[in-house]
Parts: sequence; C-alpha cells; structure tokens
Amino acid sequence: MRIIDLFGRYFLMLLLIQGIILGFYDSVNFKKANMPTMAKKSKIIGRGMVIIGIVLFIIRAIL
Repeated sequence: MRIIDLFGRYFLMLLLIQGIILGFYDSVNFKKANMPTMAKKSKIIGRGMVIIGIVLFIIRAIL
C-alpha cells in the first residue's frame, strides 16, 4: 500500500479546514492579542497546509 493512497477527500477536508482556521481566524486573534510574530507564522503555516493539501489531492488523482 502506498502512502499517497491514504490521502482522500476526508483528509483533504481536514487539512483545508485546519488551514483556513489557522491561516485566517487564528492570525487575526493573534494580531489582536499583540502577538504579530505568531500571527505571521500562523498565516504561513495555515496557507501552507491548504496548498499542500490541494497539491497532494491532485497528485493522488493523477496517480
């Protein structure tokens, strides 16, 4: 069994939801709490999760 086969729609949805919450919602809360470095890091990690999730889903669909 290949690891890429474990990546399905549910895992994609999990990554997208986590990435959106981290990248958009949490970063605003960190900025309000006067933690700009954490806000920047959460944006980068959240958006990265969304991008990685979409790329892995496309790779799985192709293979």
